[in-house]
Amino acid sequence: MTQLPGLAARTNPPFNIVISNVPGPQQPLYWKGARHDATYPMSIPVHGLAAGITVTSNASTLDFGLTSCRRVVPDLHPILDHLDRALTTLEQIC
Repeated sequence: MTQLPGLAARTNPPFNIVISNVPGPQQPLYWKGARHDATYPMSIPVHGLAAGITVTSNASTLDFGLTSCRRVVPDLHPILDHLDRALTTLEQIC
């Protein structure tokens, strides 16, 4: 993306998906005795992007959040299915 003032609003970024990793707590968290089991991370929607995948750690687990432009990616379920299969394969290998 260009850094020229005023031009960034007129051009699309050179990519259409953002994948990010946000480190989370390494130890389990509790609030009033209840364990925090999951975090649902969300990518920041930006004009010109088709999708965002964010993963965050939560003690000994990874939590994934997917967001997309409904016109470009009308159904995220196939991506979730592929992600689930890939993670299952990784677990079997490790």
